[in-house]
Amino acid sequence: MITCYLLQRQNKENLILSPYLDTTRAGNWSEDEQVVLKSSGMLTKNQKDEVSYALYAAIDFSVDRWIQNKQYIPRLLISAAVFTASYFFMSLAIRDPLPMVDELLISGGLVVFTWSYLAKKDTRSSIAQRRRYELKLRCGEREQEIDEQLFAVESFLDEASSADPLELSNSLALVSSEPLKPISYDGSNETLKELGDLLARYLSLYNKSLYRMALKVHNQRMQRKKDERLAARLFHQSMQKRLDIGLLALLVSLMEL
Repeated sequence: MITCYLLQRQNKENLILSPYLDTTRAGNWSEDEQVVLKSSGMLTKNQKDEVSYALYAAIDFSVDRWIQNKQYIPRLLISAAVFTASYFFMSLAIRDPLPMVDELLISGGLVVFTWSYLAKKDTRSSIAQRRRYELKLRCGEREQEIDEQLFAVESFLDEASSADPLELSNSLALVSSEPLKPISYDGSNETLKELGDLLARYLSLYNKSLYRMALKVHNQRMQRKKDERLAARLFHQSMQKRLDIGLLALLVSLMEL
């Protein structure tokens, strides 16, 4: 079963988390795999459309990466053959005062062109098109399941986003005596663990700076050492709107479970 999640946020973009961003699994899902979307309540038509758009985009991304990884060796061999053939041809056809320079530049350019052309061709292949169709068809027939416990995760995220950034920064960096507020979740810890994994993958693709910061904060907290410089950095970036500190707090909390 493919389980997706919608986390609603106040005055910010909703989070749509799904396993579809895992490119290693794109070729393993069966055609009749059940797809379930979990949310804290009923969704409006606009929210349903938003979910469909996000999931279809994730499918396109994962299938593109999957087929490119699948065709990596053939693409590498063809590119190597193009480089070798063009290099020896240019060596015989062009005589210049700087041997190898023109040959390497032209051959390198041909390799880049060949690699890009083959990668685009792979993503438009019949195998990739069929895989996209199968996954999108099942995704479009997804079932919606209401999990009221997700409201606790959404509440934590909204409260962290509206909290005093200085106090939250100090709590995250263990500078303050006030600990990071826990998520008041009464459901299964497996659900929270899955949410943490999906959120980490989502941010590692779409917000790499926040993901790297979360890893840094998590590692520092595991050492149980306060870091005033880290707290100052979190506060500074938060005030400059360069860091979604509420989302950072949620990921760090989920990573610590």
